[in-house]
Amino acid sequence: MTVIANDAKQLSPVAFIARTILSLGLSGRLPTTSWYQEVLEIGSGTVQKALQELKKSGAVKLVSRGHQGTFVVGWDFSLLWDAARMPPVHILLPPRGSLEATQVASALVQQSSQWGVVTTIGYLRGARSRLAAFHQEAADIVLLSSGSAQMLMANAEAQGYELFEVGNGSYYRPDSLVVVEKANILPGGRLRVGIDFHSSDHQRLTRAQFPEHQYDYVEVDFTLLPRSVFFGEIDTGVWHQEASLIPLDKVGLKIRPLDNAQAQTLAEAISSAVLVVRSASPVARLLRQLDMQALRQQSLQPLDMLNGVPLAFRLP
Repeated sequence: MTVIANDAKQLSPVAFIARTILSLGLSGRLPTTSWYQEVLEIGSGTVQKALQELKKSGAVKLVSRGHQGTFVVGWDFSLLWDAARMPPVHILLPPRGSLEATQVASALVQQSSQWGVVTTIGYLRGARSRLAAFHQEAADIVLLSSGSAQMLMANAEAQGYELFEVGNGSYYRPDSLVVVEKANILPGGRLRVGIDFHSSDHQRLTRAQFPEHQYDYVEVDFTLLPRSVFFGEIDTGVWHQEASLIPLDKVGLKIRPLDNAQAQTLAEAISSAVLVVRSASPVARLLRQLDMQALRQQSLQPLDMLNGVPLAFRLP
């Protein structure tokens, strides 16, 4: 989490100073010795000893520029992260079943591990709920779609957050957003359409594909939308394809592509995964260390098959 003075007494001087260096980044100017003395309630000699320990270990290179202060001119990220005694980095994902989100998280974990960074994964339905947990410091990184980021993080920079966009198709694969309905659905009458009010993406896609004046909306969990169609709770709805063991066609369901031009355009516009972090935190420095191009390539590895069964024919 972001270094604040309230954390000082819970950390050793070396760990606290290492965290401030991570937060400042390369070329950052260190706080004064007197600031460390006041915050840590230690003497100047202890501050200097901690700085010397970090330099001697090779974790950081510092240079003094007289009255301008002391600046970070180099670091060994692995050693500095270890010296900071950072807790595991907690990543908050959408509900289990989103293979794209899992792929992004796996790529992030794989790259982070090269610096000895320990990561943990959590799951929470709804972008607003994930951001609320993030604001309460229950997570270090939150994964959103670019659609949710557009809607909910418009003032991210002013709020002290930084967004890392992975790339189109990394949150919603091409053609992974589809319509689910009964195979023998009869024409005529107002259809009941499932809509998930916990998901801004699902609301926007549903309203684009199924205009409200033509359909009756019924609230559902979008991850269970095929189940709701199967049990007759709704007639149809937009679904993000996920893994399941039961072929849709075996239970009388079918999928078809989005066929409304507005919905198709929207699906492309919201398809990128976005990583949200606190801009002044050590975790933001971690993400800046990552090779984002490689992360995108890893996250976009083919997912058209899982255990030999096509994703398009699975029921959650």
